[in-house]
Amino acid sequence: MPVIYPGQTIGIIGNDQRAYKLALKAKEMGYRVAAIVTEQTQDSSLAAVLDIQIEGDPQQYETLARLGDCCQVLTYTDESLDETLLEQLVQDYNVPQGSDALSMTQDRYLEKVFLSDLNINISPYVTVVDKTDIEQGVDSIGYPCILKPIQRGFGRQYHQYLESPADLAKMDDTLELGAYLLESWVPKQQELAVMVAKDYEGQVVTLPIIENQMQDQDLQLSITPARIDQDVAEEIERLATVIGQNLDYMGIFGIEFFLTADMNIYVKRIVTAPHETGDVLNRILNFSQYEYHLKAICQLAIGPSRLNNAGVCLRTTPEQWPLIQTQMKIKPDWYFNRCQTIGAQESGYITAVGHNIQPLLDNFEAAELI
Repeated sequence: MPVIYPGQTIGIIGNDQRAYKLALKAKEMGYRVAAIVTEQTQDSSLAAVLDIQIEGDPQQYETLARLGDCCQVLTYTDESLDETLLEQLVQDYNVPQGSDALSMTQDRYLEKVFLSDLNINISPYVTVVDKTDIEQGVDSIGYPCILKPIQRGFGRQYHQYLESPADLAKMDDTLELGAYLLESWVPKQQELAVMVAKDYEGQVVTLPIIENQMQDQDLQLSITPARIDQDVAEEIERLATVIGQNLDYMGIFGIEFFLTADMNIYVKRIVTAPHETGDVLNRILNFSQYEYHLKAICQLAIGPSRLNNAGVCLRTTPEQWPLIQTQMKIKPDWYFNRCQTIGAQESGYITAVGHNIQPLLDNFEAAELI
């Protein structure tokens, strides 16, 4: 694959906040940027910064091919991209991320097998297709457990938490979406993540570990450096390196972990694209996750990461906008980001940077944002 230099064109498949941030960083580095724009996304933040807009349906190969024709390299941030379309795109155009990693992470069973083959801790699981299978699976892995479609992308409304036989008794005899995964519920103490960059030579670089705090299963806070013991940090970095060395992929990707009270580490999932949890690093690292990704897919040199400060990144909602407007007038050391994405939905985040984590958290709490 050729080296892609500034002045050439990068095509981005996706229209979320990650695609927007990737486009901004690419333009800052001197690249031209192209992406697919639909009637619904023509007013998005991404569309506003594009050098080339390709109109059409992003779920049609003809549209993706027109994007490929005007670019020297293609990259995706959309984890729900149809694997058949991606496989064809990889054959016809320069897509350094490839298709194998995304196909694997879209299938929870294949992802579990990949991790298990590397002797990496995962939550106990069984595959099921009906209620009888679930009853037998519960006998094996016990309660509590959670039922999820094997294929990702259906949404949390299809997840079912089973705490006791009473929950199982309420279930239908058949499962709506075919094959499911029944997983043991891991009693986690912390949720952690690490972003990993892999270049064209197979070099793997792990970025600083991130501590995540969730609210209603959605990411609320990302904190770096993670407040964990050194031996836990070293083991997570080792696991991330092993996964990176064995994953058929080029660019930045994320790995999410559970840490239990007795310090057992479980891999939760792999995200084969820039990941929202990595945005906390943008202001405190020598290179952001987006710059690492662009350097890797353009076959430019990547090097070790260097943490310059502690940081806390808070995900914001449109309902918080009045509070945020007030803080923008009195917090000169906060970094505010707001993005309009598909369907005029708005998302954003605030990053606070300093030498110590607790004062940063205290300031968010004092502002009634957490």
